Amino acid sequence: MCARVAEAPEQRAHGQGKSFDYDAFISYTHHDRPVAAGIQKGLHRIGRRTGHLHALRVFRDATDLTASPDLWGKVTEAMDRARYLIVVLSPYAAASKWVNKEVVHWLQRRGPDQLLFVVTDGHLAWDEGTGRFDPDRSDVALPVLTQPGVLATEPFYVDVTSDAPWDPRTPMFREKLIDLAAPIHGKPKYQLASEDLREQRRFRRLRRAAIASLILLTVLAVAAATIAVVKQREAVRQQQEAVRQRNEAVALALATASRDTAPSNAALALALAAESSRATPAPLWQATSAVVNARIAFGQSAGQQVPGPLTGHTDWVNDIAFSPDGTRLATASMDGTVRIWDPASGRQIGELLVGEPDRVYSVAFSADGTRLATAGSDNIMRLWDPATGRQVGEPLTGHTDRVTAVAFSPNGTLLASASWDGAVRLWDPATGGQIGEPINADSGAVSDVAFSPDGTRLATAGADRTVRLWDPATGAQVGRQLTGHTDWVADVAFSPDGTLLASSGGDNTVRLWDPGTGQPVGQPLTGHTREVHSVAFSPDGTRLATASNDSTVRLWNVTTGQPIGQPLTGHTGEVNAVAFSPDGSRLATASNDNTARLWDITTGVPVGQPLTGHTDWVNDVAFSPDGRLLASGGRDGTVRLWDPSTGRQVGEPLTGHNGAVGAVAFSPDGTLLASAGADHTVRLWNPITRQPTGTPLTGHTDGVFDVAFSPDGSRLATASNDSTVRLWDPTHGQPLDEPLTGHNGPVYSVAFSPDGARLAAVGGIHNPVRLWDLTPGKPVGRALTGHTDLFIAVTFSPDGALLATAGSDRTVRLWAPASGQLTGPPLTGHTDGVFGVAFSPDGTLLASSGGDNTVRLWNPTAGRPIGAPLIGHTDRVTAVAFSPDGTRLATAGTDHTVRLWDLWNVDKACELATPYVTRAQLQSYMPSGWETACRYAA
Repeated sequence: MCARVAEAPEQRAHGQGKSFDYDAFISYTHHDRPVAAGIQKGLHRIGRRTGHLHALRVFRDATDLTASPDLWGKVTEAMDRARYLIVVLSPYAAASKWVNKEVVHWLQRRGPDQLLFVVTDGHLAWDEGTGRFDPDRSDVALPVLTQPGVLATEPFYVDVTSDAPWDPRTPMFREKLIDLAAPIHGKPKYQLASEDLREQRRFRRLRRAAIASLILLTVLAVAAATIAVVKQREAVRQQQEAVRQRNEAVALALATASRDTAPSNAALALALAAESSRATPAPLWQATSAVVNARIAFGQSAGQQVPGPLTGHTDWVNDIAFSPDGTRLATASMDGTVRIWDPASGRQIGELLVGEPDRVYSVAFSADGTRLATAGSDNIMRLWDPATGRQVGEPLTGHTDRVTAVAFSPNGTLLASASWDGAVRLWDPATGGQIGEPINADSGAVSDVAFSPDGTRLATAGADRTVRLWDPATGAQVGRQLTGHTDWVADVAFSPDGTLLASSGGDNTVRLWDPGTGQPVGQPLTGHTREVHSVAFSPDGTRLATASNDSTVRLWNVTTGQPIGQPLTGHTGEVNAVAFSPDGSRLATASNDNTARLWDITTGVPVGQPLTGHTDWVNDVAFSPDGRLLASGGRDGTVRLWDPSTGRQVGEPLTGHNGAVGAVAFSPDGTLLASAGADHTVRLWNPITRQPTGTPLTGHTDGVFDVAFSPDGSRLATASNDSTVRLWDPTHGQPLDEPLTGHNGPVYSVAFSPDGARLAAVGGIHNPVRLWDLTPGKPVGRALTGHTDLFIAVTFSPDGALLATAGSDRTVRLWAPASGQLTGPPLTGHTDGVFGVAFSPDGTLLASSGGDNTVRLWNPTAGRPIGAPLIGHTDRVTAVAFSPDGTRLATAGTDHTVRLWDLWNVDKACELATPYVTRAQLQSYMPSGWETACRYAA
């Protein structure tokens, strides 16, 4: 059973004395819900006056009948409050006991008056004689309606069987609803229909007026909103423009600061350059240039200062020494104190060691690290326990002037001291007693003393400009004095194997000696501009560190006598002492600026990692599409594959060419590797198995200089000394069409446009660059001329908007392929012919390689060089190629090497700089509140 009643806005009695809450109650089955819903909607609308919600009120069980255990009671209560009962008759209703029960209740309580019927999906047949619906001819009649005499006359009903889906807006169904609604309204059908039509027209007029008003208001609102949006967008645009300008200004300022800082602090310059690159969505060319320059400076630097000098001394720091295990660092100062530091953290350990009433000149650890010796201006030495900071025994006395240096013997049984009184004294550190007579080492002052690694020799540096060697067992001088310095000698140091002795002095030089013969080794090491106070060998003996009054520290190659990288700068005063850590990874320095500093000397990243293996010139290089392989072809007749991440060769060389390999290229899917040879052939290889694929491609009548795959891999182009360009099907190894002719000399290079529709080829002196439309195989426009000598290489930019050519006239030129016109002046800087050009994958960089042994980077849009030339090859650089991700550049040279470069990689710049730069160092270069892009220590 289902019942639905439409509510009216007011109670209606229509002449009856009783007041009802509802105008109608609809009785129906669940299956007839659509019919009942259509009747309800129609009764709501027909005759509705403007401003009223409904024309009639109808009860609907789905919304007004609450859940109750006495459901039938609720239904009968609603029926009793309605004036009319509308019964939907259908075969389902005829079978429903609830609909029949509702009609029985109505007839018993109210009689047949105000009883209306709606028929759907069936028929009714009235039997006048019996006063009932004939049960045999009626398939929708309820059982109660087939009982004789139940109805006095045939009741009113409408048939809506053909009116599905019972939409009150359809004319026929609405007409029938008016028939149904007229008696409920208590009006003739004609009057109700007229009133309904009049109300509809009035409603439409009001609706049109409302719509027009809404449209007007909408137009006004949209106009206002449009104006507001435009203003907002303009405000946003102006804000974005202001942000852009600010960011670019910051980027330029940081790039300039990086350039200015690079000579003195390469790590800070690298950090500034990285921040410049990250200050804008895409790095400015000036920022990229700064990164390249800083990377070069970083790679050339002998070491990087560890963040934060060791501060605490209130006067000059005169000497510095590492403990044998490298966990402690001792410093001696003019402030009369010795401090011990943790070199890992840079923090002071324990209390000050105070025993001297005045200046402390020298400090030294014993070989086992259990004792620390100090010497000063009070003419005495003291021994300390570095673990507790307590003095051990009484002071060692005997010198009559300031003690300038102390040194333990390698086995720890002797302690030597040097003094301005001209004597060297030997002591037993266990007892504090002097051993033997003083050694009169100089008529003036002795500046320094050092034991040989085996302890059999003692070297002294004197104010008399000499170095002397002594036998510590006898106190006798060994051999003649070592002369050569033209001013006082400040320091001496033995190499770890004892085969060399280094000395430094007031003549601004460092000298190497053979302690066995007393002869100088090589020429003096020059470069410092003032006195060299200190000298120290690295633990492996390959490097020599020197400290000078010119505020710099220098590293030298002991074998060649050449400086390693640039001087280490950072101290603001004279540098008095230098010491290597026991593992050789760090260098400690002491200075008149009252600080000690630590330097990392193992992290210098080489500029241009060489890959060696070819035994002759390397003519070309190419990355695989996934960047995991690098191929090179050389004049030794081989093709070699490399792992770019490790620099190691992958497998054995690919052999087969009977002569030089001029070019290599990977197919776009990486399944093929093509090589071009002087033997007139092109060969295809499987780069995974490193085996040849098919037979060599033959057809050229002279050497093949270049090879290139089309972007879709369906074609292979080759350029030859026979003045032709040929196209091949790389899958089947067959030529495609006839050779492309027109060049009057060798064709050196070919390149497909990014869409594969065109091919560029260069070669010869006259008509050097030709563009071909590959569909008809005909030249496009006139040949491009501009180089004053041979065109050697050609390449398209990734978007195809530029064409770059390289020539033996030492220039790179950029063209617009669409017009065949140059886009600007030549890119100049190479001092010899340019052999190779390549765009980075994003088109923001252009690399060129030349006969001047350099590689150069350019901004193709601005036509400006990016950074300094990349130097590393020792002979001509024949080819360049970017990795697919643009982070690396591979170059090939006639020095038999391939080199890899990544100097513009901002992530790498951050990685290299952050260990040596603090956020505080950068703050003075940046606007207030600016967030750094790299992660630095606080």
